[in-house]
Amino acid sequence: MFNSINTDLRVGENTIEPISFFWKAFFSDGSILEQFENNKEHRFQEVIDNFDKLIRFSLVNKDYSQCFTVDLEHGFIIYNNFKNLNIEKTDKQNIRLIYFRRRQVKMSMSGKIKSHNINYHLGIQWQDSEKRNHKAIFIIDKEGNWYLETE
Repeated sequence: MFNSINTDLRVGENTIEPISFFWKAFFSDGSILEQFENNKEHRFQEVIDNFDKLIRFSLVNKDYSQCFTVDLEHGFIIYNNFKNLNIEKTDKQNIRLIYFRRRQVKMSMSGKIKSHNINYHLGIQWQDSEKRNHKAIFIIDKEGNWYLETE
């Protein structure tokens, strides 16, 4: 079974690297869905199909030394058990998950690919009591270096 977290696809002109982080989704009924489980890769669509029950969503690296978590019940964003990193502590309403990966390809002047990177974006968007939208997003590189972007 193909497993992109363990497979290095850097062959020839193909510079796709294995993913560095995988997701875990926690639901209100107590169930947990992991991206890679029992030699099967679950698609993110399975999380989307159950957004109404999603209470927590985490990105974890291969050795579990780094964990980025969004708590959708309480509006927390957590890194290795440190809650609410630089996020305003107002009442949050309509809390929503932000999660995507962005590929960055650097090319030479001759058109050859010099490097390929994947950055992970994980965060929350919410409304304050005056219905203004806010968001806080971790931007994480493949080595686990990160910064928190708020708006």
